[in-house]
Amino acid sequence: MVDSYQMVLGAVAVTVMVLVPILCVLCYDLLAGRWDESVAAWRERRAVRRSHRQALKALREQQGLPLEQVVADLRRLRTVVGEDADRSAAQQLGNRMAYDRLLAQTCDMLEVHHDLREECMGMERDIERFRVEAELERVGVRVTDRRFGQAA
Repeated sequence: MVDSYQMVLGAVAVTVMVLVPILCVLCYDLLAGRWDESVAAWRERRAVRRSHRQALKALREQQGLPLEQVVADLRRLRTVVGEDADRSAAQQLGNRMAYDRLLAQTCDMLEVHHDLREECMGMERDIERFRVEAELERVGVRVTDRRFGQAA
């Protein structure tokens, strides 16, 4: 009959005889640089997955109004500002201030540069407003009326 001590020693010997050469080959391959591309690809996939998880987490924990609602309010206020010639100066100023605030909020959401928070008035403010509207259109937010400039 075989002793259990001899069985354990035999298993250890076989393990050492098999695993030591395999580990030596793996270490040599690692030191020789044979895995550099696969390790880099693995790290890149891991970074992509991490950024995807972070983006999903940011979407789940989203705070504030959705972009679609802000843009809808922006379009509505743009028509109000365009048609408020017969209103009082206080109403016109209030509408323009609300429109500028919504423009700035939209730019902040889309990371578009703007100078609407600065204290400029008059023609400078109108020029900055037009520039920001054009920049938002370039980014893909339709601020102006779709029918404007199109054939009937």
